[in-house]
Amino acid sequence: MLQKNYEVINAVLKWRSVTLDNLKRLVASSENGSAFRKRILRLESGGVLNSKLQRGFNKIIYPSHHLLERLGIDSINEDNIRHDSVVSMVGIELLNFDQIKNVKLPHDYRTKSSWKHFAIEPDAIIEIEKGGKTLTVALEVELWRKDRKRVFDKLIGYAKAYEYDNVFYFFADRASFESYKRRLDEMLNETSHLHLKDELEKKIIFIFNPTILKRATDLSNSEIFHDQKSKKLGDLLE
Repeated sequence: MLQKNYEVINAVLKWRSVTLDNLKRLVASSENGSAFRKRILRLESGGVLNSKLQRGFNKIIYPSHHLLERLGIDSINEDNIRHDSVVSMVGIELLNFDQIKNVKLPHDYRTKSSWKHFAIEPDAIIEIEKGGKTLTVALEVELWRKDRKRVFDKLIGYAKAYEYDNVFYFFADRASFESYKRRLDEMLNETSHLHLKDELEKKIIFIFNPTILKRATDLSNSEIFHDQKSKKLGDLLE
């Protein structure tokens, strides 16, 4: 069973939490939908994969504890399954941009060889090649409103974090997108943050795309707010 479904299992292990539709697009785009769903069900009944159905959302596939234990991999937090599946969807779609060469989830970047100390651990780390340089960009997916202090503290943390050249904040709803823009504007107008003005304006990139909850499509046309200007994500990455 494992050998026959190697690509499916490998994709789930890489992305940890992925919607059924996105998984099919990754490894079996030409396969009949019904046949693919049956394959996944067999892997679930065999104790290899788990799934969760979320109201108003896609079926989410993730590795079973049995599979993770067998491979000596730490278990995952099932409370974060929905959020993590959106992070995976966004990461997978970002790889369609030529400049983006790699997307690392926490289990990828927390390794002895590559991970010593980062001030902030993002949802993912993106590697972008631009102008002959490799940029390290933090990825955050914000699905729920956070209180004002938490937003301030995180933005200040990223402004100070030398490890990251930029941070992409993805939002699925406009209210949160606009709220973060207001928070950033407040910070830029506070005298206590004047020494971080350039970092806050240049490093922080807010991105709004309502499709990320379902399919994360058309990221190139995502509305972004960066350096006090509104533009499209494609303007930065194409």
